[in-house]
Amino acid sequence: MYFDKMAVYCEDDGIAVDIILSCFGSQKISVVYLESEECDEKMKTDINFIISHQIELLHLIEQATASYIDKVYKKKLDKLTLIKIYLFPDVEYQYGFLFDWLGDIEHGIGVKIKNLKVEDIGGAEIAFL
Repeated sequence: MYFDKMAVYCEDDGIAVDIILSCFGSQKISVVYLESEECDEKMKTDINFIISHQIELLHLIEQATASYIDKVYKKKLDKLTLIKIYLFPDVEYQYGFLFDWLGDIEHGIGVKIKNLKVEDIGGAEIAFL
């Protein structure tokens, strides 16, 4: 299990750990377990799932964000940086991904994934609502 090697810390939105998803780059990414004060098996399972399925997640997210950016901004996908992942304690297999994008620095892009399918995409708040 990947999770056992991670240091847990508190953030405003819940407890968190930092991970590196090599498919998304070499930077540390904060994974926040929303509204939670302690880690449990669901948090560990979710993080291990994300790490082990990062290639699939990257492809899903790239396709969805490229389509979204083309539709909303009439631009091509460029420099998309994953900055945070949100886990939902009451929902199975659902994750929120928050990205910084040079085309909209103020709002960023949020992608919600459920069961390895893009459920919603839009402004940053999509990732954590």
